[in-house]
Amino acid sequence: MALKRRLAGALESAPPSRFALPRRHAGVLDEAGRERALAIAQAFVSAPTAPYAEDAPFELVLGLYAGREGFDVLVDEHANLIVVWAGKGASRAKSRSARRTLAFSAHLDHPGFLVEGRRGGRWIARFHGGVPAARLVGARVRFRRPGRADALATAVVDAVQPGMMCTLRDVHGKLAKGCFGVFDLADGVVAGTRLSARVCDDLLGAAAIVCVLEMLAESGHPGRVAGVFTRAEETGFVGCIGLLQARGLLSETDVVGLECSPRRATARLGRGPVVRVGDKRSVFDPSISLELAAAAESLASRAPAFRWQRALMDGGSCESTAYNLWGVRAGAACLALGNYHNCDERGGIGPERVDWNDFEGLVALLHELAQARAKDSDAAGALRERLQAGFERDADLLARSATRILDRLEG
Repeated sequence: MALKRRLAGALESAPPSRFALPRRHAGVLDEAGRERALAIAQAFVSAPTAPYAEDAPFELVLGLYAGREGFDVLVDEHANLIVVWAGKGASRAKSRSARRTLAFSAHLDHPGFLVEGRRGGRWIARFHGGVPAARLVGARVRFRRPGRADALATAVVDAVQPGMMCTLRDVHGKLAKGCFGVFDLADGVVAGTRLSARVCDDLLGAAAIVCVLEMLAESGHPGRVAGVFTRAEETGFVGCIGLLQARGLLSETDVVGLECSPRRATARLGRGPVVRVGDKRSVFDPSISLELAAAAESLASRAPAFRWQRALMDGGSCESTAYNLWGVRAGAACLALGNYHNCDERGGIGPERVDWNDFEGLVALLHELAQARAKDSDAAGALRERLQAGFERDADLLARSATRILDRLEG
């Protein structure tokens, strides 16, 4: 029967998915919010994507917000997408920080294949993204046309040539130049509190943004908050740099870059979202990192089961580095990720993994940050006041000891 299906051009089914909310959770989202978060996350991780073939998640975001009351949708010349919640009512915010636009940014691509055509009777696809060539050999790939839901073909990577040019074997279906390919893995499977998916990085970052925008709209949030959805991050922040060079961001914008970043000893799955203070190339804006930490502490004071982490996530680089280099203040938050870029522990290709409760915590953390901005909270100012109080407490001791030391120098 399987032979007849292949001869007829029919494709084997993709691996099955299973999405269900874990019973154990931190209580940072109510049940309706949890159900909505699961539906949004499922929609995103089920959207096939690759660098320069982000049509499916792009259209998902556009379909949610184009023409919707309360939202403005901007698309730049590089097809980066910005969704702006303008805020309800006149803002009475007085602080400079509260007047600035808060933006959450995530990229819509994930390492994948673009079909170049046939050479010497063999199909060739170039791989775009950071996966070692040796891992690709033997990987099973499912191909589609950009903007089309149905898979057209499957194949196996036979060899990888210089330039990440992959020759394909066992081709079934109707492969064509211009198709893109993704690893033939399940969209997502939830087991316990773990979510294993073909793509966590960075479609879960995009999903978190949508979850927060929905919460802000539901509550009539007064502040201006933007979601920035970029393209071609996996090939060197290409879409983000295009956005920055075209000055596509709103003026007076602060960015929180969102990612799924390789787990570290200081940032583990199941221990909450991570306030990411830097990546392997740079450190991020300290004032925004302070705001994120203050929001996490505030959330933990109300939800004792909420956990969060603070770490330098040096397993890769993220767009916050690019934002800061181009003069846009940027911090970051992320989810600790297992099997980064589908590189599993066995040396092959497997699903990426996150903890679902970490995702719920990330959504709640970002919402808390937006709420704090609307209330004119000043995390840096609060820290400065605490430090100033310590100085004033011991100012006399400092002065008396300074006099002793300076007198000895003069004598």
